[in-house]
Amino acid sequence: MAKITVIGSFVMDMVATMDKYPDAGESVIGTSIAFYPGGKGANQCVAIKRLGGNVEMIGMLGNDANGRVFRDVLDKEGIKSDYVFECDTPTAVAQIQINSSGQNRICVIPSANFVFSEEHVDKIDEIIKESSLIVLQLEMVLPVIRKIIKRANAYNVKVLLNPAPAAALENETLSMVDYITPNETELSVLTGMSTSTDDEVIAAAKKLLNSGVGCVVATLGDRGALIVTDDYAEIIPGYKVNAVDTVAAGDSFNGAFAVALTEGKSLRDAVKFANAMGALTVLVKGAIPSMHTREEVEAFIRENEK
Repeated sequence: MAKITVIGSFVMDMVATMDKYPDAGESVIGTSIAFYPGGKGANQCVAIKRLGGNVEMIGMLGNDANGRVFRDVLDKEGIKSDYVFECDTPTAVAQIQINSSGQNRICVIPSANFVFSEEHVDKIDEIIKESSLIVLQLEMVLPVIRKIIKRANAYNVKVLLNPAPAAALENETLSMVDYITPNETELSVLTGMSTSTDDEVIAAAKKLLNSGVGCVVATLGDRGALIVTDDYAEIIPGYKVNAVDTVAAGDSFNGAFAVALTEGKSLRDAVKFANAMGALTVLVKGAIPSMHTREEVEAFIRENEK
């Protein structure tokens, strides 16, 4: 089975729900508070594992209670984690606000994730070399991301980059990325172009292709995702559901997309599969708790095809 290696973040999510977001200087009464293990790297890794992927997690945890929670999660999920390092800096946390329509606002405090350094990349050289696909996000410092991508490229290992949180990347790095999965906001930051319409999204995606990216899959929320390659551009429609919590929808999409790619699915089928995983995710509160299994995703697709 093809090996997927996720190199990325761990973040303990502090999730507050409320009817409406507070305006500047305003206080509102919330309805609940909960703590969930998350972080883009951890979320995507768990999604891959629950979908049947052969996955290993690499990252950095603090030597604290939150770090121990994540160790337990990895053990429970059966995820290999020999190269999840530990430091004295606290495990990362996020403050998340969710309003009555299920939309979210997120502030991440990176902490231990930013301790992962270029020296740590040297320690995982053999893991990169033996992988079929490296999955990355941008919740580590950019020099680390650049070095991982360069190392993977040297070993002819494919790279899937989820460019979140949004950050500008130089063409040298983009030219070594095989698949990139920005949302509309992230695509705008990457290209400096407006992405208010589908035509603008396509134009921005083509700019990334001209920078050397192999394939762009722009996520469009509940409308689905737009595939843009040198040969074609096509929206793969999403599934209509009543969202409860949109946290980690993008992460579950990326995890499912990674699994489908390593199974040899076409781009269209891979995105369809990822759309289904993303739709199921927004029906459950929390990040890792909302990750579904292969059986659940396939049953959801069959039901919707009726």
